[in-house]
Amino acid sequence: MMTSSLILSSLFLLAAADGKVLLEETFDGKLHAGMEWVREDKNEWRIEDGKLIVRSQPGGVWGHNNAKNVLLFKALPTQDMAARVTVAHEPKEKYEQAGLLWYIDDDDFVKLISEQIEGKMYIVLAREVGGRGKVISKIEVPAANLELRLKVESDGVTGQWRLKDGDEWSNCDKFAFEAKGQPRFALFTQSGSKDVVRWVRFDRWVIEKLQE
Repeated sequence: MMTSSLILSSLFLLAAADGKVLLEETFDGKLHAGMEWVREDKNEWRIEDGKLIVRSQPGGVWGHNNAKNVLLFKALPTQDMAARVTVAHEPKEKYEQAGLLWYIDDDDFVKLISEQIEGKMYIVLAREVGGRGKVISKIEVPAANLELRLKVESDGVTGQWRLKDGDEWSNCDKFAFEAKGQPRFALFTQSGSKDVVRWVRFDRWVIEKLQE
């Protein structure tokens, strides 16, 4: 059940009459109750024109425990939920990436990302449990900028993507995620440049209740 603070927060909008969309993050000036930073670097993120803009910095959660500016959404029911977000960036470093997490901690998570590898762009779905990582699927895509969606159901987690709003969702894969703890949806970047400043733009972060 959603808490009253989430329902009343001016940062979130109750969804359309069909009841599918629960909450939409509007990035309309500041982050209110319901959001929490992991390793916040205050000088390297901002809100501008209805978007969350975060610098792509070195470090990560995959293979490391030092990714900066991981933004967590407050805990929600752990089944029959989905999160989607539009990601726009220009990654240049090998493995530079941005996207969604279903996150317990730095050693236990699912990630769905837009990632640059040797000049090509991929959608990658992966997971870590107890610090041991596994790539579930890797799909080459024609662009870095797209929309990502993570579905969490009782029988597993599914990664989806599409190039623009209105397109049909393409599935990456579905798999069981059995790490213990309270997962939360999150936004993150990792493996950026130490010397060259590049920004990731997150837009339209929507939390949905999946239809039965």
